[in-house]
Amino acid sequence: MSDLSSRPPVPEKWDASQIPSQKGRVAVVTGANSGIGYETALELARKGADVVLACRNEQRGREAESKLRETLAATSEAGTVTFAQLDLGDLNSVQKFSEDFKQSHQRLDLLINNAGIMGGAYGLSADGYERQFATNHLGHFALTAQLFPLLKASAPSRVVNVSSIVHRSASTWNEDDIMATSADTYREMDNYGVTKLSNILFTKELARRIQAAGVEGVTSVACHPGITATSLATASAANSGGWLWWLVYKVTDWSPPALCQF
Repeated sequence: MSDLSSRPPVPEKWDASQIPSQKGRVAVVTGANSGIGYETALELARKGADVVLACRNEQRGREAESKLRETLAATSEAGTVTFAQLDLGDLNSVQKFSEDFKQSHQRLDLLINNAGIMGGAYGLSADGYERQFATNHLGHFALTAQLFPLLKASAPSRVVNVSSIVHRSASTWNEDDIMATSADTYREMDNYGVTKLSNILFTKELARRIQAAGVEGVTSVACHPGITATSLATASAANSGGWLWWLVYKVTDWSPPALCQF
C-alpha cells in the first residue's frame, strides 16, 4: 500500500469534476444499474474509463447501459460502459463473471464493490448462506480474490468496498449468528450491520496481506457513502416499517448525484 501521508489532502468541498482523467483505465462497478453504483459508473466513464456494469438483473443492467451511453454521447472524452451479468449471491455466477472478464480484459484498475441488499425477509442464497451476508460480503470477497491477479498486474490499482456506518450496530460476532442459519436467529438490520463490518474487516485484512506480501501499488479501502436516498435504502425503510429513516431520506433528499458534491 502507498503511504497515505504522501497523498495530497482532499479539499473541504469536493465534487466529481475534480476526478482526474481515467483514460485507459478499466473499472468494474457492482450494482451499477442504480444509485451510487450508477453515479460512480457515470463519472468514471465521463472521465474516460472503460466501465463494466456488473449487475444481477439483466433488464435493469441493460437499461442502465443504454441510459449511460445516451448521457455520455455528449462527452467527447468519454470511455465506454458495458453490461455484464453478475449475481453476487451465487458463487457460480461470480466465478463465471470473473472468468469471462479475464478472457476479455487485459487489465483492471478499479474494482468497486458496491452492490448490496439491506433488510427484508429471511432467505438463503443459491449456496445456502443468509442472503445479505452472501451478497454483501461473501460474493465480493470471492470476486476480489478471483480478480486480484489482474489488479496486481495493473498496479497502481484499487479495491473499494462500499461499507456503511451501520457497521457500528454489529453487536454479535459468532458464526451461528453471522450465518443466521434459521429465521429464528435472523434479525434483518443486525445481520446487515454484520455484513458491513465484514466489509471493513476484509478491507483491513486485504491491505495487511498486500503489504506483508510486498505487493506494491494495490490499495484496499472502504468507505461510508453517507445517508443516501438510493433504492436500496428507501425500499428497506418501507419494507421494515422504518418510517423515521424514510422521513430522513425525503426531508434531506440526499440523492446520489447530490452526494457527489461533498
